[in-house]
Amino acid sequence: MKLRVDLLPKSSYGDVVVVIDVLRTCTIAPLLFDRGLEALYMSASIRRALHLAEAKDLLLVGERRGLPPEGFNYGNSPQELLTAPVAGRSAVLVSENAPRVLEQVAGARHLLLGSLYNAEAVAAHAASLAHDEVALVCSGFAGNEDLDDALCAGFLAAQLKRRFGDAELVGATLMSISLFKAFPNPTQALWRSRAGQYLRTLALEDDLATAGLLSASRTVPYLETTFHAEGAPLFRFTAHRVPVPGDQPDRHDVSAAGVGDACAR
Repeated sequence: MKLRVDLLPKSSYGDVVVVIDVLRTCTIAPLLFDRGLEALYMSASIRRALHLAEAKDLLLVGERRGLPPEGFNYGNSPQELLTAPVAGRSAVLVSENAPRVLEQVAGARHLLLGSLYNAEAVAAHAASLAHDEVALVCSGFAGNEDLDDALCAGFLAAQLKRRFGDAELVGATLMSISLFKAFPNPTQALWRSRAGQYLRTLALEDDLATAGLLSASRTVPYLETTFHAEGAPLFRFTAHRVPVPGDQPDRHDVSAAGVGDACAR
């Protein structure tokens, strides 16, 4: 078994990939499912999101340069979404980083969204799916490596290393594990990250505290379908709940029937 950390996406992903975007897409995805969201679609295109939201009565969640675009119901703020009434609804999420990374890792057999917020659940689910490799792929910030995602990759790598025992560690795995050990309080690393510093200029520092919560969720967003109409890909996620001992597994899902027609219009 190989355990691999890429501080930015590379190429040739074939087995299990965990896409990491701590600030903030991969934090709000499990949070929304925990609050009762039925389905989550993700795109880099505001135009496509607006079209889909109108056609399918979806909530609009997203950001451009950290702030919600005009006409959106919510931004990408986990602090704001902690109290958002999303139960029973579906949403389309627009983000600058995560959709780009999802395109680059499209060859993976299984694709999960990971963050500090759902870290233990992601590690457990990735380990259960893996045949020969788990790749932890960081999104970075503005095209560069960043501390928040690398720290999260280190925690996930340490969890997976414990599960696999004799895994072959490749890429930046050892470095990221050492990085996580250097920050007993993950929120301190988020404050020092470039993404965190940028959010602080927008008075969104409360988001760092929420994103720094370690394993607050047992929910793992899992890529089920990718639609390719209208140029920019549209990704559809369902939620897999990793049970704690004594729990029964649960799965939030809705049918994709009719979505392809709406996406192709």
